[in-house]
Amino acid sequence: MEKIGHISFGDIAVNLGYTTAEKVNECLEIQRKIRDMGVVPKKLGEVMIDKGYLTETQVRDIFQKQGLEGGHTQIIGYKIIALIGQGAMGAVYKAVQLSMEREVALKVLSPHLVGNEKFVMRFFKEARAVARLNHPNIIQGIDVGESNGIHYFAMEYVQGKDLEDIIKQQGPMEEKKLTELILQGARALEHACKNNMVHRDVKPRNIMITSKDNTVKLCDLGLAKLVVEGDTSQQQKVRMGTPAYISPEQARGDSDIDIRSDIYSLGVTFYFCITGEIPFKGETALVVMSKHINEQPIPPKQKNPQISNTVNTIILKMMSKKREGRYQSPTELISDLEKVLKGGEIKTATPIAAPPIANPMPLKTAPLVGKISEQTVQRLKARRLARMGYITKRRFKR
Repeated sequence: MEKIGHISFGDIAVNLGYTTAEKVNECLEIQRKIRDMGVVPKKLGEVMIDKGYLTETQVRDIFQKQGLEGGHTQIIGYKIIALIGQGAMGAVYKAVQLSMEREVALKVLSPHLVGNEKFVMRFFKEARAVARLNHPNIIQGIDVGESNGIHYFAMEYVQGKDLEDIIKQQGPMEEKKLTELILQGARALEHACKNNMVHRDVKPRNIMITSKDNTVKLCDLGLAKLVVEGDTSQQQKVRMGTPAYISPEQARGDSDIDIRSDIYSLGVTFYFCITGEIPFKGETALVVMSKHINEQPIPPKQKNPQISNTVNTIILKMMSKKREGRYQSPTELISDLEKVLKGGEIKTATPIAAPPIANPMPLKTAPLVGKISEQTVQRLKARRLARMGYITKRRFKR
């Protein structure tokens, strides 16, 4: 069977009960015939996925076991230690960069994305852009490349927990401690903004807190949008971000997304971490996104009376429905957060409880705004009444 380093992929697949030796050998023969034609064949795992003999999840399990058993992995220069995460883009592994003898987080593109050449080009472009960033509150990119058909991005490995896990385990965080963490997050956004980058998916899950010194590390900067651009779903292409933390303009599908969208999502993160609850809930993602567009949040101070009026006001300003009402840059936000931590006052006209939006519009009807005249609406209503027998058709004929 095919050897990857000193560990056989096929043997592990058979030993785990995922497939049979006959199917492994059949796929190895396919590889051999392709290679004899002068073409570089797909990896054994990909061939077995194509044949329906293995699933992507099973291939990841085998790949992980290879690393745990001490085998040299399929990615030259790295040794896989363990699977630590799974997302829409692919898997994330804890690994060792052999040349530097250091632990790294290795993001590996999912096989179904590798075939999309345009997506892969974007992946490399964005990963290289992230690797050029250098800020203590942003996870450092280390290396990006391709090895044996595997596309990967190596990043700084962080020992710690993300904010979502911390809040779920410990409950709402004390105001001063949380404000210090949000301040670090704002500094990460400031550095990204100066380098013309927008995250588009700021949320507690993407904010790591180191175990050593409680340093914030913003994850997936520059890579978040690639998940959507590589998706074939039109709805996914239009709206980006996580529904619970998405900005109104992202929920509407606006194309001109800027750093103020990240400020909104950081505000929702602030809200969640200080109250223990997200501001908007719903049975579906569409309902939640509609609330981000149409409904004002309950002021966090009403959910947690221990919150100061100043922090309450800052959160609501970060979550303003209109971008013009928010902090216009991370630098402005940083200034107010620093003043709060020093016990100073902030200058803002943002009310503690903003008035509700009149005549809220369901998300699914938003694209129709401005395209149907009042006359057409009345005519449609009349036709409906006629079908119900309440009026005659003569009353609405031209």
